[in-house]
Formats: sequence, structure tokens, C-alpha cells
Amino acid sequence: MALPACGVPLYMALAGAIVEVAGSVRQDTLCRTHARATDETDREGSVIRQSALTSSADWRDFGRVLRAHRDQCGLTLRDLAGRIAWHHSVIGKWELGKNRPPVEAVKALDAELGAGGELMAQALHAAMTDADQARKSTVEAKASTQDEDEDMERRRLIQGAATVAVGGAVAPVLAALTDAWQTYGPRISGASVSQEMIDDWEDAAEAHFERSYYDPPAVVLAALAVDYANLAPHLNRAQPEAVERDLAHAAARYSTLIAGEWYNLGNKREAYRWWKRTRTLADVSRDTVQASVLRSWEASHRRYDDGDVLPLLQEARRLAGERPSLTLFSALRVEAQVLAMKGRTSEAIIALNQAETVLEGLPAQTPGTVRPDWYTRSLVYTLAGDDRRADEAQDAARRAYDSGHIMSAVFELHRAAAQAHTDPEQGAQHALRTLDGLPVERRNNHILSDVQFTLAVLPEKAHALPAVRELRALTVGAQSF
Repeated sequence: MALPACGVPLYMALAGAIVEVAGSVRQDTLCRTHARATDETDREGSVIRQSALTSSADWRDFGRVLRAHRDQCGLTLRDLAGRIAWHHSVIGKWELGKNRPPVEAVKALDAELGAGGELMAQALHAAMTDADQARKSTVEAKASTQDEDEDMERRRLIQGAATVAVGGAVAPVLAALTDAWQTYGPRISGASVSQEMIDDWEDAAEAHFERSYYDPPAVVLAALAVDYANLAPHLNRAQPEAVERDLAHAAARYSTLIAGEWYNLGNKREAYRWWKRTRTLADVSRDTVQASVLRSWEASHRRYDDGDVLPLLQEARRLAGERPSLTLFSALRVEAQVLAMKGRTSEAIIALNQAETVLEGLPAQTPGTVRPDWYTRSLVYTLAGDDRRADEAQDAARRAYDSGHIMSAVFELHRAAAQAHTDPEQGAQHALRTLDGLPVERRNNHILSDVQFTLAVLPEKAHALPAVRELRALTVGAQSF
């Protein structure tokens, strides 16, 4: 993955390893403060001798990302050491994955190198993986003062990461208020949670979903990380059957949102791990409606993949059943999108018509319905070369979404692709203007892949046009279809 110029954010993904965080972070995790480091001496220009640690794959990954950002900024180890007041030999060990830096150092490195939260993300991933492995390798013991201290350090890391993402000091305050709120209210008999907590997690997941259309993926992921970290410990505790299902239901919604944001940030490995967890949680919840919808949601994101996601949609349709429902409509509409991207446009139009037939059979007041589905119409007809129907869908969508909604930009990119059928230069220029109107942090993998609609419909002779070359350069590394 190519790095941007120094100072330009890459991404601030924060939820990579917040899975099963029921255990405390062990003594050797990222959150060790300077007071707990062994043989510590003055930070300013002298060696901080942390305990020797066995190198792990996750910390070596952190080191490689750190080295890449340092090289991108043209800094030597000594240059960087002078800027963040840590000794160059210590930074060198971090780059080799031999030592684990404290959270204060990671924050300083992230800010100085303009990593936009990526170093915080990598460190959080490694630290939480360490914590999970330590928890699994030890027998559960009665909580001690040390356990509580380490749990506080875990929360501090998550809060610090969230602060990097939102760019302010309010995140720890909000997290503290959330902790205080959760201590009030009666627990369900035999459970570690109250019904109020479960309901709140469900409501919050819906709020995160709505904000994902307006906020950069990194900011959405930061908020998801904090909420999921509060929910996740309860998944590993013995709960009454009904509570276990309700917790799995809420957790599945978070998991699929986290997967989607990882995918938007271009990290397919993390996205797939979370989607696998989503399917497991949805099945544990025994809610076939949710299990179907979340599989359709996954396929919608993964429609840019080289792999075949149609079997996933077949499973979504099976779970939805044959009777008209919003769940069946969701599976059919995504199937139309996937088929269109595979160049099977005649089949895509058939699936689109089936989806719209299902939609027409639902009561007018059915929550969550958009009549008709302008997005799928726009995508399918644009790729099918039916400019009249594509323009109709794009005009209707322009009236339906405000300028801050990410779908507003998506439809403009569809319009650019439609224009490129007849005027390649105009279509490419339209796509460039649309990208220029988006902040860098909102030009996620999904958006850049939609830009490729324009490139996909261009005739070969148009590839030499300056606007087309510029557009192609901007989409390097994005998922193609």
C-alpha cells in the first residue's frame, strides 16, 4: 500500500483487535507507562531501557509501518528522536518490533509523522492481541488490584486512540460518563448486564450507522471501538440464554459496521476477520432476519472483490425466505449490483426487477424502505449503458440526499461514468471535480472504487487523455471490479 506524502492522513482505524477484551491487558502490553518501564532514565535524550520482549508479528507490523512513515518524511532515527524526545536506539527497537512503546510515545510518533492515527491503530491491534493471548493462556483468577489497574490502562489506550481520531480531549470525558452510567441500573438475574445497557448498545449501533454516511471512516471506527470495547467483555461471560442472544444481536451490528469501515479504509484482512465474526454472532442471536441482512451488507461491500460473493447472497436469500420482505429485497438488490459489476448486466436487470417487485409488495409504511431503490438503479443502468434510466435515477437521488451525505458524491460519480459513455473527457473531469469536493479523509476505498466506474466505460483511445491519466493515478490501490 503506497503511503501518502508526510502530513497527509492515511487512516485512523482503531478497532482492529478489540475482540473478546474480557481479560485485563497483561503487564507487557502497550499501556505500560514510563513509571512501570524498567531502569527508566530521563526521557530527554537518554536511553529508556524497557524490559526485553519477544518480538511478535503484530509488533513487527507496527515497526514496519513506523519505519515507512519515517522514511516517507525523510527523517533519520536521530532526527525523529530529537523531535519526540525519545532516544534513537529505543525508536530503532520499536521499528524492529523488539520493544513495545508506551501509548504516549505512539501518540507523539503518530502526530510528528502525520500518520493520521495509523500508528495508534497498529499499536492498539498489537496490544489487544497480546492481551487476548495472555487471557487465554492463564486460568481466570479473582480480580485483583493489579487487574483493575491494567484494565484502567486498557481503557486509557482506547480513549487515547479515540482522542487521536476526533482531534480533541472530549473522548475520555465521554467514556468516563459512559462508565458511570453503566454502573447504575439493576442487572438481569444471572447476567452481567442490564436490559437498559443492551437497549443502549442497539440504539448506539443505529446512530453509528447513520453517522457513517457523513463522517470519515476513521472517526466512525473510533466511536465504534469505544462502544464495542464496553460490550465485548460480556460476550465471554456466562449469561442466561435470552441475554446471550440479545448481546450477540447487538454485537453483530457493531461487528459488521467495524468490518465495513475497515474495508472502506482498504484493509481487507481486518474486514474479513470481522465479517466472519459477524456471521457467527448473527447465528448465535438466532435472528434469521438479521443474519440475512448482515450477509447482504457484507456482500454489498465486497462486490468489488475478485472473489465470488454470489454464494453469500444465495445464503442471504435462503435466510430471508420466499415471502416478500425488506430482507429479501435487500438480498436481491445487492445481487443486482454484483451481477452488474461482473458485466452480467442482463441478469442484473432481472434481479433489479425482482427486487422492485418485492418492494412494491410491501406496505407503504414499512420502515427502512426507499421507493424506488435509486442507488441500485443508477449503478445497474450506468454499467448497462442505459443512460436515460441512469440519469433518471441520479436526478431523483440528487433531490433525496443533502450535500453532506456520502451518497451525494457516489451518485455524482455514477453520473460521471454515464457522461463518459459519450464524452470521455467530460466524464473524467466530472469525476475529478467530485473527488476534489471531498476531504481527503472521506476518499475511502468505496469512493475510489466507484471512481473506477468512469474508467471502466472509457474506450481504449481515451486512456491517453490528461484527465483520465490523473483519475487513474488517484485510484491506484483501490479495489477494482
